[in-house]
Amino acid sequence: MTSPLHSIMTKLTAGFIILVLVISGLTFYFTYGASSGKIQESTQQELLALASITASDLNGDEIAKLQPGMESEVLYLMNVEQLAAMAKSDGEIVKIYTLRKNGDQMEYVIDSGYNSGTRNFRIGTPEPNPSDAMIRAYSGREVEREFIQRPWGTVLSAYAPILGATGKVIGIVGVDMDARVVQKRMSFVGQTIYLIMFLGIICAGLIIAIFSRTMIRDIHILIDSANRISRGDTDVAITITRNDEIGELASSFKRMVTSLKILMHTDYKQE
Repeated sequence: MTSPLHSIMTKLTAGFIILVLVISGLTFYFTYGASSGKIQESTQQELLALASITASDLNGDEIAKLQPGMESEVLYLMNVEQLAAMAKSDGEIVKIYTLRKNGDQMEYVIDSGYNSGTRNFRIGTPEPNPSDAMIRAYSGREVEREFIQRPWGTVLSAYAPILGATGKVIGIVGVDMDARVVQKRMSFVGQTIYLIMFLGIICAGLIIAIFSRTMIRDIHILIDSANRISRGDTDVAITITRNDEIGELASSFKRMVTSLKILMHTDYKQE
């Protein structure tokens, strides 16, 4: 009796599962990388759209009038409320803010967290390390290609220019999304692929196990028949009907049994 470890069913099932794992692994490697890139790209486009909408709603001339120390004035508070409302409309946005040039530097003007107790800067607070995307945003919409570190956390950022009544660029608006949101979206894709792989392996294992079980059953029938014939029992009925190699083997057994019966009958008559 063949041990389960060395049985054809075990080998077929293991081999098929290994094949599925290899194919699934390669699929995951290429699919996850492409999907992650697309998710980040779509998130960047989402941020760009929100930055553009926010910039178009802001009054650039009012922002140009804001000076350090005016945080308690109505002009500032009105614009803060506007940015805060835009940030609250999308729960995944950490902060919306505006910047403008001051000589060779860039400084913050409005912080959407002013009224919620999460303000990080006042009017005129300089941006110590303006990114290339911030600088280019004076010429058009821009987005950070990678996550960046802000005082309020790691974020993905997009910018859009703020125009005055004459069409002159007054400053830029920045929209920051928590990096964990983007990473969560990527993780969801990865988990979905893992789940599909797992279900695929389970289904493949079940299918090959069922298939190999029927094959092994017929092989055991042939083994039992061969053992009976070896003991001189020719009263063996082989009922296997298949259209594959096992079926051919069963047909050969039937012919062999018939031949043995004829030979034994002939020998008996001669005696």
